[in-house]
Amino acid sequence: GRHFRCETATGLHVAPENTLARPLAEAGESGCWRPSRCMRGRWPRRLGAGLAVRPEAQSSRLALCEADPAAAPGRPTLVEAIPADVKLASSTVRLYQYESCPFCRKVRSCLDYHKVPYEIVEVHPLNKNETKEVAPDYKKVPILRIDTADGRQFQLRDSKTIVAALLKTFRGASSDAEDKRVVPAPSQCPSTAKMWPGDIGLDGVSPQAQWIQWTDAVLVKCVVLNVYRTMSESAETFRYLLTHPEFSWYAQRSAAFVGTVMMWGVAKVRRRQSGVEDERGALYEALECFAAAVRSGGAPFLGGSRPGAADFNVYGVLRSTESFQTERDWLENCQGILPWYRAMESAVGPSSATNFGCVKRG
Repeated sequence: GRHFRCETATGLHVAPENTLARPLAEAGESGCWRPSRCMRGRWPRRLGAGLAVRPEAQSSRLALCEADPAAAPGRPTLVEAIPADVKLASSTVRLYQYESCPFCRKVRSCLDYHKVPYEIVEVHPLNKNETKEVAPDYKKVPILRIDTADGRQFQLRDSKTIVAALLKTFRGASSDAEDKRVVPAPSQCPSTAKMWPGDIGLDGVSPQAQWIQWTDAVLVKCVVLNVYRTMSESAETFRYLLTHPEFSWYAQRSAAFVGTVMMWGVAKVRRRQSGVEDERGALYEALECFAAAVRSGGAPFLGGSRPGAADFNVYGVLRSTESFQTERDWLENCQGILPWYRAMESAVGPSSATNFGCVKRG
């Protein structure tokens, strides 16, 4: 079988953390696509059962991107925090990603904000050859690899873990204070009631932490439903593969074709499971919910005067729609989110990836 893994929810891009989402984008578990069964006309049923994208967080069911990691000898040491003596500016930093993966874009937004030079390593969604040396036991993305000047090697997995580690490295104890900032917690909305039920059981969890969970449980899923809503929109999402300079002609087209058809089918299944009647309407409603929380906080960002972990998570997910019809539509129809979004664009700034621009989107 072939596996597309992201963290969660959005297909070759999503899954609550990490590959596509149980959906695919920083997804949680893996889904399996078997060409032989597809060719026999069984793919819709198989997609529903095996191509789910799993959630990166326990509260999220999005996930093809990330999974619980296990350390192994002979490869970069798996850590959940960057050692205090590691200087990222003098280290070689690589991000293993899918270009349109929401979970990967979370990490990129945080790296760009902190001006960390890094190399983007695009992972082929079918064979995943690029990650086999680093994490042969792990089939999801994002993976952040750090090679220090003194020869040590580390890797971090799962977008939420990576973003938290970066904030701790650059902000220290102040990142904890931002996490405790009082803002309204996410509430249940009519269109996404099944994704974020009223009895979700988060008593004792800070509103900031709840918004991070909401990002994977609701926003990533809404993005998946939208960018793969039609066959043409699904094809648009995978078009970047057709110009990737390091993939062969066959590798480009096989991945683009498989991804387009597979994720279109996944989106149809997810739509029924989520009880969403209008994909665009659900996305707009979710964005207004977040925008209202930012306004209630009385600051430019949910984290206060500077972006916090929840801001990077939401912004990264929205950046995964860059150049797609979904992005054009929400920019036109969600005016309430624009002040925060423009502030994030300004704060994050241009990409600090050393090879930015090698992959053409849209």
